[in-house]
Amino acid sequence: MTKPIHCDILKPTEFNLRCCADYLRRGEVLGVPTETVYGLAGNALCDTTVRKIFAVKGRPFIDPLIVHFSSIDEAAVHVDFSDCARALAKQFWPGALTLVLPKKSSIPDIVTAGLPSVAIRIPGHRIFRSLLDQVDFPLAAPSANPFGYVSPTRAMHVKATLGERIPAVLDDGPCKYGVESTIIDLRNPNMPAILRPGPISASALGIKINVDSDNATDKDSQLAPGMLTQHYSPKAKITLFPHSSGAGVVMPGSAIVYNKKPPKKALQAHTYWLSENGDLEEIAHNLFMVIQKLDQAGYTQLLIERTQETDIGIAVNDRLGRSATQSE
Repeated sequence: MTKPIHCDILKPTEFNLRCCADYLRRGEVLGVPTETVYGLAGNALCDTTVRKIFAVKGRPFIDPLIVHFSSIDEAAVHVDFSDCARALAKQFWPGALTLVLPKKSSIPDIVTAGLPSVAIRIPGHRIFRSLLDQVDFPLAAPSANPFGYVSPTRAMHVKATLGERIPAVLDDGPCKYGVESTIIDLRNPNMPAILRPGPISASALGIKINVDSDNATDKDSQLAPGMLTQHYSPKAKITLFPHSSGAGVVMPGSAIVYNKKPPKKALQAHTYWLSENGDLEEIAHNLFMVIQKLDQAGYTQLLIERTQETDIGIAVNDRLGRSATQSE
């Protein structure tokens, strides 16, 4: 049995960033903050390190990784940019937008589940960007949690689930968005498709977006992360109820999670909410944090309200739908 590793939670001082850069150069993987969720970062060009990322997470090789670059020029060394991709990159990078593009041979096949395309982005988080600036390779960084579990939005989440498998987590507080990046398939620049909704909506992108027609099963190589039917799932069973409706019958051991704080007269025991007033960005920001908190509290079922199907609410509902899918 592998001996547990002592995991340090590190404040992002200049000294600690240099130490983390040294870890990465030696082939280690670390927990790092991003504007979306915390990531498990390692050298994307090193086959051995990438295998370590999959091993630490328990992630199947059919589920590809996102590669993070410090600049468009650096990314262009490893992928083929179309005019459409370059225009979106210039408009939304650094930021929570991931593009799936044809890859060059420098990107190991293990990163992309053997596919000839790779998901890439330039992160907007200042600490992650500082770390990228200190190393001479891009970083693969899936969410820093065991495969299939709720994504981490705080350093303590990473240590609680992966702390015996990694040496350190950089702690820069809660993530800004709380849900993973928007992913667009641009393999064919004339038919862009949203593969995973996220903080940047289709309307914000300002281009015609086709509905994804990829028909891969959960046993096939996935075109991008976050596309498996069951994902983002806590140990507790999740049951969803419609937006602006009641949760129905509440069984013992259950918690109810509303979009916004219910009126005082409607408050019950074991009632929680994601926002004081139903703000969509606040709901997204708090979603995974609240699910982790309630899961660790020992509830066996979480009754969670769907949110409005607009803007970042589309991403919230996507995550809720996958988290509520139960294994066969």
